[in-house]
Amino acid sequence: MVEIAYIYIEASMDILKTITRWRLYHFLFWAAFFVVWITLRIDDYPDLTPTVLAGLLKVLSLAGAVYFTNYVLIPKFLYKKRYFTFLIVFTALVGITGFVVIKVLNWILLPYASTITHWPNATLNSQLYDVYIPLFFMVGAAAGIKFYIDQIRTLHHLQSALRAGAEQELQFLRSQINPHSLFNSLNTIYFLIHKENHLARETLLRFSDLLRYQLYECNTERIDIAKEIAYIDNYIALQRLRHDKQYQIQFEHSPEVKDFDIAPLLLMPFVENAFKHISHQSANTVHIQMARENGHFTFTVENTCEPGPQRSPGGIGLSNVKRRLELLYNGKHALQIVPGADQFAVTLTLQV
Repeated sequence: MVEIAYIYIEASMDILKTITRWRLYHFLFWAAFFVVWITLRIDDYPDLTPTVLAGLLKVLSLAGAVYFTNYVLIPKFLYKKRYFTFLIVFTALVGITGFVVIKVLNWILLPYASTITHWPNATLNSQLYDVYIPLFFMVGAAAGIKFYIDQIRTLHHLQSALRAGAEQELQFLRSQINPHSLFNSLNTIYFLIHKENHLARETLLRFSDLLRYQLYECNTERIDIAKEIAYIDNYIALQRLRHDKQYQIQFEHSPEVKDFDIAPLLLMPFVENAFKHISHQSANTVHIQMARENGHFTFTVENTCEPGPQRSPGGIGLSNVKRRLELLYNGKHALQIVPGADQFAVTLTLQV
């Protein structure tokens, strides 16, 4: 008996997950609305056919007005604080929708004119109370629910961002193990290296710059893109020292990539991932490119990888950066990851 109950609960949860994933609750709501409307209004029409057609007309017109308000008018006007324009356009939408409903309903009932004793919406009062006022309040109520849900989601994202920021700050503080002493040690090592060993000295300086950037310059929510470019450039320089001539490494950024801020260390996981998964058996390429056009910053990383089965675009680093993008650039970014058997490509676009 307990096993049957458990199976029943598990099946119910699977059904709920399917409904949520495919957003079937929209269809179920309007289907229920249609059934209730038919049940309440079936005696007002001369036959089942015009009743069903009238019900479909009511449901489709109301659903159209609701979704147009929620996904067009609210983002375009209400969220941009254009309240008067929103009210005017919303009122016009209700008026036009009601007018179309009345005209189409008259056309549906026209073949049954001889059997209808009380014609629906025959007077202005009946039109107001049966069409316009219910339409206004029902669409308005749906808009209010949508606005409330969006506010809850915005608050949730804000709280998540604050928690993530606090956790990041805590991790940063934990990683700051006497940085002044660390830099003093690096300076000591630098002077111990023979002056003619320019490569070793340059490598240590670049490493010191990388460390200084992480410890001191990444404590803000945004940082100038020029500093992020310099950081990536230093990292790539160190990678060039590690790899032989078999590796072709390119880092290109157009002159337009300047004078805007970005979240610090947002791009590095993609760069690190490119060098982490390159092949060790054949010629390799790592191509990193930055561009800016029409208020959009595009960051592309392409690299060869170890031949074999197609790799999943997972990993802790990529998962973390995806989460940061959701929190910091919600609705203002596009991330495309294309894994392949011997090629891996990432394209990130940000509104800046």
